[in-house]
Amino acid sequence: MKEARRGTLVLVGTPLGNRGDLSPRAREAIERADLLLCEDTRSPLRLLGEGAELPPRISCFVANEVERVALLLGHLADGKVVAYVSEAGLPVWSDPGLKLVQAAVEAGYEVDVVPGPTAAAVALCLSGLPAEDVRFLGFLPRGGPERAERLTSIAGERGTVLLYEAGNRVPALLKDLAQALPDAALRRIVIGRELTKQHQEVLRGTVVELAAQIDEALRGEVTIALAGTHVVASTEDAAQTAARAVWALVCDPGLKPREKAKQIAALTGQPAREVYEQLGALRRTPGGDD
Repeated sequence: MKEARRGTLVLVGTPLGNRGDLSPRAREAIERADLLLCEDTRSPLRLLGEGAELPPRISCFVANEVERVALLLGHLADGKVVAYVSEAGLPVWSDPGLKLVQAAVEAGYEVDVVPGPTAAAVALCLSGLPAEDVRFLGFLPRGGPERAERLTSIAGERGTVLLYEAGNRVPALLKDLAQALPDAALRRIVIGRELTKQHQEVLRGTVVELAAQIDEALRGEVTIALAGTHVVASTEDAAQTAARAVWALVCDPGLKPREKAKQIAALTGQPAREVYEQLGALRRTPGGDD
């Protein structure tokens, strides 16, 4: 690694959860900085190990990042190297750091990056979904018209969509996607939990399938890769796509009635119990589904 120039902000990528992923260059950047701004001041010590000699550490997270800008600029003006270290992953990617970068650039200081992993990139590689056209959306708004607008936008996305979500909110997100996407029964989705960590888990299926299967909170951090849409040209085509998806579930001989009811409920927004009762009535009808 070439020696960092003075008066420089360095963004340091750190492991998502496996300390072995810390690069030699990242270690050196942390050790040789004049000041560490940290999303969590304990993170550098956990990464480098007890007894490591570290520069002064000052917290810098979402709630106080704006306040730290003046501190950053003061050190840069003195010709110092300031390293920003996220708790995990690469700064700025759904993490603090953007305001620091903007301030340093506007003031004319150098900004450097020590690359590291991002959960979105790891999930994309694991997903098997196309990577030529990708849209990273991070965390969706939790509710209101902003969330509805974003879901509508996702419905029309032709490229792969990457999302972050808290484990306890995954069931609600899947239900919203199942109802918002006309082709939810066809669109593949991959959910990565605790990526790179000891208990990494990858769940695969269609939006409707996983919406029916996952009805409890997932533990740990979650990253989602969603396939692009099957092109829907009009509202009528969208209705036909949804109708075909429901009918395919009704006629699927490999699914038990309760599983059919859960998946149809996820697709239509109807209560699963009512769907199950209607399926029962359909089976009792002469010539109905078995």
